[in-house]
Amino acid sequence: MGFEMRDSFVRREECKAAWESEVEFAEMARVLKALAAELGQDTEAALGELAHHGLGAALGVLAGQAEVPDVEADYLRQRAQSRVAASRLQ
Repeated sequence: MGFEMRDSFVRREECKAAWESEVEFAEMARVLKALAAELGQDTEAALGELAHHGLGAALGVLAGQAEVPDVEADYLRQRAQSRVAASRLQ
């Protein structure tokens, strides 16, 4: 019985970690899409890079397209604004 409880706990923690990872990815995608729109850039290229190579590559695409010197700071600003807006809805 102890092993069954441990296995149940491990599965629950794995599901929770997977869910948190999905939520984090969705937030990154939303913020990148908003930032690309703000910069007047193609959202598909940035989202494709995010899916295939991660956040750093996606920010590199936006920086290259928009020729913005500090796209990371813009991303962090946009993410903070998104979180504040989401907290107002709760």
